[in-house]
Amino acid sequence: MTAPASSDPHLTWTTLAPAIQRAVFRFTLVGISPVVAFYIAFRLSGPIEAIIAGTVTATAALLLQALRMKRLDPVGVVPIAAVLIQGAAGLAFQSVDVYLAAPAVENTIWGMVLLGSVAVGKPFVVAAALELKLLPERIQGAAAVRRALRSLTILWGLMFFVKAAIRLALLSTLPLEQFLVANTLTITFINILLVLFTLWYPVRAARRSTTPAASSPAAS
Repeated sequence: MTAPASSDPHLTWTTLAPAIQRAVFRFTLVGISPVVAFYIAFRLSGPIEAIIAGTVTATAALLLQALRMKRLDPVGVVPIAAVLIQGAAGLAFQSVDVYLAAPAVENTIWGMVLLGSVAVGKPFVVAAALELKLLPERIQGAAAVRRALRSLTILWGLMFFVKAAIRLALLSTLPLEQFLVANTLTITFINILLVLFTLWYPVRAARRSTTPAASSPAAS
């Protein structure tokens, strides 16, 4: 008889630690390093150089991430394309505000894509969980886990709209330095919470689905 998942030592925060470390590293590399490069270049040279520095750093970070994973698939290509479009828009309009506001458009598009993926029955977080190796392989196909990932796709989709609104609100009310700090800290905090919840919720669903109470037939 198979032991319930709740007693499985593999489904613990200790064994999920590598996945948490990978996710935090990705957010730090891609989310913070371009901001630092942008600000340094802005102070040393000017807005155009800052946009170029931010774009090059973000693209390099994403490519480094792809090399570490030894593959470049749509989940990795789309962010690179978005970064290049963001930089191109900022350079075309020669505007720091356009460059800094562009991710809000990207977030809005991602929100629509995620909610749309649920509507067509292909929740995007399922693919992302596989690509990021966030969950143990043996629980990824469980029905309860699939339902949890569907709910997480909806949550991530809605939070993309929230992050877009936060970025635009901060950009419209704060000076550049304060915006960079406030936006980076706020979005990083939200992303880390989302990743932790994304790791915890499917494991919880898997455990609940394999407990005696969950697996026993309903009384007639």
